Amino acid sequence: SRGMVFDIERFAVHDGPGIRSLVFFKGCPLKCWWCANPEGQNPRPEIGYGRNNCVACRRCVSVCPTGAISDSRERIDRQRCIVCGACASVCPSAALTVIGRELSVPEVMATVRRDAAFYRRSGGGVTVSGGEPLMQSGFLMGLLMALKAHHTTTAIETSGFCGEAALKRVLPWLDLLLYDIKHMDDSKHQEGTGVSNSTILHNARI
Repeated sequence: SRGMVFDIERFAVHDGPGIRSLVFFKGCPLKCWWCANPEGQNPRPEIGYGRNNCVACRRCVSVCPTGAISDSRERIDRQRCIVCGACASVCPSAALTVIGRELSVPEVMATVRRDAAFYRRSGGGVTVSGGEPLMQSGFLMGLLMALKAHHTTTAIETSGFCGEAALKRVLPWLDLLLYDIKHMDDSKHQEGTGVSNSTILHNARI
């Protein structure tokens, strides 16, 4: 199976025990106004623009097939952008990047397996984060099974906002579940995230 990933971070030490690799899945049903990874909310690829890196060479303007890029402060007209990546491919300063790429389980494994020796020596492993990993439960399941086949410890960071069946399916393949309940008060949860916490609390009991 294939899934949408927006980053793979190596040598992480704050998302589970030991030295870990973090695989960030793209897409999240919550829209938390304090989100630490807002680029992970949209389930589709998007063009990122780092204004501070821009050297104003205008190469992106000349190659954009839809005229979505201008010299304005906002830079990208998101309504016209088709996320073809032409702008990012010619940007000399990495001010424009494509956030999100579709990867197969073997492609993810090829990256995370580079650090297998560090996982073994430090008691680490791989943590899947996001976004919300359980939005791509089929891909997540395939990755967890592949990690276990290589004797790698597994963890996910989840909001718990998912179907009960998806959660139960992955639980046997996890060594650690980092479960982030945003707020116990439902009205405040909805105000801050856009969704009710009823499903989240139900899944927490499971």
